[in-house]
Amino acid sequence: MAVVDRPFDLENLLGTPDDGNRYEVLDGALVVSPPPGTDHQTVVLELAVLIRQAGRRVGLRTFVSPVAWRIGPGQVPEPDLLVVAPEAVTAQAIQRPPRLVVEVLSPSGRDRDLFEKRRIYAKGGAAFYWIVDPAEPGLTVLKLVGDQYQEEARVRGDSAYVGEDPFPVRVVPAELLS
Repeated sequence: MAVVDRPFDLENLLGTPDDGNRYEVLDGALVVSPPPGTDHQTVVLELAVLIRQAGRRVGLRTFVSPVAWRIGPGQVPEPDLLVVAPEAVTAQAIQRPPRLVVEVLSPSGRDRDLFEKRRIYAKGGAAFYWIVDPAEPGLTVLKLVGDQYQEEARVRGDSAYVGEDPFPVRVVPAELLS
């Protein structure tokens, strides 16, 4: 058994194997998740196309996991999608708070995305946190107010979310699975 005398951090994350699993550092611990399913990946791809086009129009860059966001020592999550200002990007990680982070729920990480990451992303200063549930399908839009997220919108099925901040965009959850 190895004894760890300090929390895991970005350098530990960069040393993880390329084995199809997802690695993140949350609260100083290395968290390993199984590869996502096909519905998860379909939603990530469809949403990435929408978000990339919308973000580009206002000078923002979009990244799809695995891309590390180094919030601070022992806090290096890898959201499914990140939208950032160009100056936040370094060769190894995102080093400043994103304008938007997105998590697509999957059975293995559902509670982590709904609760733990909500706290971590708020502390890290991400202006918006979107949670997409392919099972419903649904989209919950959270906006950072002070140091906590407040729900700005919740749409399901064929209902559309039309937002202006951090960029103009229209998202219909049911269409993300097509």
